[in-house]
Amino acid sequence: MAWDAVIFGTLLIPERHVEEWLTEPLARELFALLDESDIQHETPEALFSFLQGVAVAPHELFDVTLQGGKVHVQCYLAEDAYFETNQALALLFLSAAAFHGVGELFFYGYRGIQFGERLTVKAGRFNHVKLNYTQLPAVEKKKGFIALGERIHDRFNMLVGRTRKPGNGIHPFTGRQLRVVNPR
Repeated sequence: MAWDAVIFGTLLIPERHVEEWLTEPLARELFALLDESDIQHETPEALFSFLQGVAVAPHELFDVTLQGGKVHVQCYLAEDAYFETNQALALLFLSAAAFHGVGELFFYGYRGIQFGERLTVKAGRFNHVKLNYTQLPAVEKKKGFIALGERIHDRFNMLVGRTRKPGNGIHPFTGRQLRVVNPR
């Protein structure tokens, strides 16, 4: 059975550390935290360049931006694209801890699978937590999740030529009803 996932979060790095962070070789001990450390990139800059070149299907979203000292992530991915990119995104965030980075990155099963993980970077440290089933509903209330959910549904509606209606969420390729996030 196919499934979809979302990855979202924000990372702030003090502007005075951004250039050093981007060009500093990745600490290989960070790779030990990842499930499959087959990432061949040497610096965060190379990781970011790789992420900018990721191609996804028309119904998917892959938006990873760096502006000044802020990294913003909004991704909606099928399982193949998820497995291609999740480790690189995690490593990008992990590498910022040594440069006073602060942020959170969420990995969340969106359709067809239930899982959740949170990667937090703060005060020179990082923390990775696998969320249990009682913690998953709280992720759906986060502003980043709600904003990404709206983008996903706008994208689906655009692909099928439909104007957006509150409470409406149909996957354009399967025709299945999708969960619609209502922030109110």
